Amino acid sequence: MTSLPTPYLDDTLFEFPNHPFNLGDVPYDDTFQFGCSSSSNNSSVAVQVSSTDICTDPLSTRLNTPEAMIRPRVEFVAKRLAAIPCRFASQAQTMFIHRMQFQYTCLAALQDAMSACALYSMKTEANQALIFSHMQQKCQQLITNTNAQSASKTELLAALQALLLYQMIRLFDGDIRLRALAEADESVTLQWANRLKTLLRDNAVARQSTASPITRAGFHSSSSSQKRSLVDSADDWQFWLTTESIRRTIITTYILSGIYNFLKLGYDGPTPDLRLSFTAQTALWGAQSESGWRWAREDASVENLEIRIERWDEAVTKAKPEDLEEMGVCVMVMLWGVESARGWLGREFVGQFGLDGL
Repeated sequence: MTSLPTPYLDDTLFEFPNHPFNLGDVPYDDTFQFGCSSSSNNSSVAVQVSSTDICTDPLSTRLNTPEAMIRPRVEFVAKRLAAIPCRFASQAQTMFIHRMQFQYTCLAALQDAMSACALYSMKTEANQALIFSHMQQKCQQLITNTNAQSASKTELLAALQALLLYQMIRLFDGDIRLRALAEADESVTLQWANRLKTLLRDNAVARQSTASPITRAGFHSSSSSQKRSLVDSADDWQFWLTTESIRRTIITTYILSGIYNFLKLGYDGPTPDLRLSFTAQTALWGAQSESGWRWAREDASVENLEIRIERWDEAVTKAKPEDLEEMGVCVMVMLWGVESARGWLGREFVGQFGLDGL
């Protein structure tokens, strides 16, 4: 495994926080590309935004951005991803794992991952080998014992969330052996994410088939109804927690894969399906009780921010800086760039997301 090729990497690439990127002497420019461009005649879809055209340039028209210009955005998002395992160990919540959903299901896969994250947060030179061995054992047990085709939604969700935590540690720790092991398991994360997408879609279709004729008509005839369906048709808090956690976990899987592939190869690999959405509100994702969640939903002053990534510019016009939490900010930085995101958030909120020191 230690001989797996890792082109364009050296041993200092993922030593956080010291020199996390080694992309060469490229010009600093705040642009981002979503897509693949492994050759000079690529047809990738790219994004380029300045502070003067944040909400006026449609996503589909931003083309031909050089890959080397992604660096500031990649650096920001990669550092946020690298910090997630230790944050999960201390807070039991991240931008894709909700504390109460974890508490309700209490599945062994995520419990093991939390233990591994806690151990990793206490890593020293003396105990490093033991911690790495323990983590690798738990990761391989997880992959061996998980059948994505027969697992339930909640079982596969917990398995993918746990695997993503292991991946974040192994890809960004700086140990070349861990990184090679993580590269070998990347295809598993994508397979599980795609399976979760299928389960989520099938569940939405099943719920709509049992809805009243009026509800079904609204679902098929109105795009706005379709966007609201995952929240407004939810009967209870736990359904929303599971659904939103699945959506965020799938998005995080694609983000992690794209970020790492860019660091390794200079481009982010095959273009993912960007027809994905999530609820961007701090008030909802941060709610820690059913009553708090219902109050946030019923609060007339809180806009329902069901954000579809491919329509980001349109959706975010309804948002205020205090609405967005970490996932929303990461997506914003990827699409708009560090400077534009900093300008939109304003002085009060840039420090909250680590944008003030960039």
